[in-house]
Amino acid sequence: MTTFSKFPVKPNQNWTVQRIGECCLVGDGIHAKVKRQDSGVLYLTAKNLKPNSLNLSKVDYISGQDFERHFCRNIQAIRKPEAGDVLFGIIGSIGEPYLVQPEDYFGISSSVAILRPNQHLISPLYLYYWVKTPIFQNALHGLKAGVVQSYVSLESLKSLPIYYPDLPTQYKITEILSDYDSLIANNDRRIQLLETMAQTVYYEWFVKLNLPHLEMRRATDLEREVTGKEMFPVGWKVEAIGDVVDTIGGDTPSKKKPEYWANGTLMWYRTTDLTASGTMFISESANKITDLGRRNSKIRVFPPYSVMMTSRATIGVVAINTTEASTNQGFITCIPNEQLSAYYLYFWIKENRDWIFSLASGLMYREINLSGFRKLPIALPDRHIHRQFIDTLDPLCSEIQALQAKNSTLKRTRALLLAKLLSGEVDIADRFCQIA
Repeated sequence: MTTFSKFPVKPNQNWTVQRIGECCLVGDGIHAKVKRQDSGVLYLTAKNLKPNSLNLSKVDYISGQDFERHFCRNIQAIRKPEAGDVLFGIIGSIGEPYLVQPEDYFGISSSVAILRPNQHLISPLYLYYWVKTPIFQNALHGLKAGVVQSYVSLESLKSLPIYYPDLPTQYKITEILSDYDSLIANNDRRIQLLETMAQTVYYEWFVKLNLPHLEMRRATDLEREVTGKEMFPVGWKVEAIGDVVDTIGGDTPSKKKPEYWANGTLMWYRTTDLTASGTMFISESANKITDLGRRNSKIRVFPPYSVMMTSRATIGVVAINTTEASTNQGFITCIPNEQLSAYYLYFWIKENRDWIFSLASGLMYREINLSGFRKLPIALPDRHIHRQFIDTLDPLCSEIQALQAKNSTLKRTRALLLAKLLSGEVDIADRFCQIA
């Protein structure tokens, strides 16, 4: 048995401690340059790996011939992902694992590592969860090298630890964790369906203007430009968004002052908070600032249920905060009122994200500034229809928020179990492992 002098958890005497290279084959994707194209075989990089799934919003393809040449012909090293392999990024975006499924068919770049377990010793699902543990992740990030871009070498990967019981115990552990993942995934599907329903209501009412008994008149030039239609609803109007709602930017207290951050309580959002969450409502930020940091910066604090939009580099990611909050400089936040509700603003930004992005400028990174955003024209429905819209969306959005809260609890519990079950600290028979 391999021993680790600085292993962070005292090993259970009935479990095995080894190095990854002793019980897994270790490889990565191709290092040769390969032509990318608009269709063909999926070609993934570390950026395409996300929690429990693949991010295919921006993906490359290679030809079938190149896939055959680089991944299938007389390849001595592990190159072609197979069902049961665990993949994770080792260049740039490091550490997020993905378990290859039987139906998967893709190539990978050298930014992605492959772990192929000896299945007589370790189940693929157990290995997948092990890679997610703080033990492995902390050890992995401790190996990072590189100045411009972080990377981890394959040889150093082989030295990382793995800690495992017998296969029957592994199956019991992964069954518990999989149950949590299934519940979370089911809630995510329900959230997506509910948000799609809410977006459809917005689109039908305020883009297609598909409302019963809606009296129309000839549109002015500005109204025609905003709606793309020759007729405009009676009682509605077009205003600059900055003339209707308060729109504010953000700031960053000095990172050189630990007293501005340590034990802070005020939510302070960055773009990565929103992109990592990917949810309509958001309650937690990775960083929080103290009252002292708040007083010694240009931070603008805004109330719950404001609408935050990223305005720099990654433009148009939007979320509604559920607690008092603030942001860094890469945001524009709209504070709703009776004329423009949080729901209306949220779906208006989502519907017009491409247009907002097209108005951004900049050499190093694109940005839409606050003064430019405030000038954007927005159609204002009459108060009666706006009230109907809020009443229609309230049940849908309340259910979204409730499901997100359930998922937050499930994820916290799963993370606790992941750390304790896969270190042997908690026995699988403990009743607290069971899902109520």
